[in-house]
Amino acid sequence: MNNFSLEEEQSDKNYSRKLNLSFTDTAIDKVASVLGGYVPLTPLKVTKPASVLEQQAILPPFQQLEEEVDLNRYEDTKEQTINTTVQSSPETNTPANYFEIDGQGVLVSKTPDYKGKNKKLQQQRFSLLYVWAYNILCHEPVLKDYLNQAAKVNGIYDKNYTSYLNDLASRYFVKSDGTFKLNPGGQAEVKKIIAEMQDSDLKGNEYWSSSRKNSSKGSRKTKEDTQNIEQWIQMTSRFDSFDVRKLNTAVEYALLALYDITKELKAQDAVKPGLAYDYLVKKYKTVSVSQSNFSKALTNTKDYSKYFSRTSEGLYYLTPDAESFVEGWLI
Repeated sequence: MNNFSLEEEQSDKNYSRKLNLSFTDTAIDKVASVLGGYVPLTPLKVTKPASVLEQQAILPPFQQLEEEVDLNRYEDTKEQTINTTVQSSPETNTPANYFEIDGQGVLVSKTPDYKGKNKKLQQQRFSLLYVWAYNILCHEPVLKDYLNQAAKVNGIYDKNYTSYLNDLASRYFVKSDGTFKLNPGGQAEVKKIIAEMQDSDLKGNEYWSSSRKNSSKGSRKTKEDTQNIEQWIQMTSRFDSFDVRKLNTAVEYALLALYDITKELKAQDAVKPGLAYDYLVKKYKTVSVSQSNFSKALTNTKDYSKYFSRTSEGLYYLTPDAESFVEGWLI
């Protein structure tokens, strides 16, 4: 066999090939005249190895593609990690961060400061947040009367609360059959309130700090209080025929007095302790409890918080459990 050798070389400026062919003796005679003197017919084959620089010039397209694949894989992993982190982190703007449900199903605020500049704004902001939380947690609108009760439980209720609530409802609530839910304007307002509540440097009106002062005022009876008591005594109650001598403790007398004033007569939503006691002893002549023990029963939150609630102004009213308990006396 006769070999025809072709070698291929490449540089920055030139490119050449060298090819190896084999011919029989018969065939070589025919091509010898053509190839002779052009390429040596030898078995020698010399191949110049590609330089490192040349190898790098050839390889980058494949390396780049591989690097891009790895980078995309990393970005996908990074994105998945971020998404997982966001999903597993607790949502900062959920109702559970601001309210918890008590035994009577009322939402109790975890903080009294809604960052309002005055008490009116504090009350209105409470109402907005309460309706927002109730709509989400209970999946239904909240009754207006229920909202008044919730304000009492949360210690933000006073004689102005209902009028402030009506003003708020006309702007931020969808009203239907005595119920409330947020309209788009209310939802936007809630977002603003929550943002401000998360600002630890921002302080609202400390309406709760006046409780002690108002409580002390509650022990003093005004001329108006005296007139109110005289009017209430003349009003008819289902307890007119009830034998109060069946009651044995100060807490039972306090239950009767508050139920009569707030539920039977519907004279007030919440009442001063001294006013409730004066009404009790004038309405029911056979009462055998001192004013001191009567007041202690109301203020004993350790033992009787399930019966009595207090507003920010130091006025008292009955819990739903207490109302049910007293109504049992009439059966």
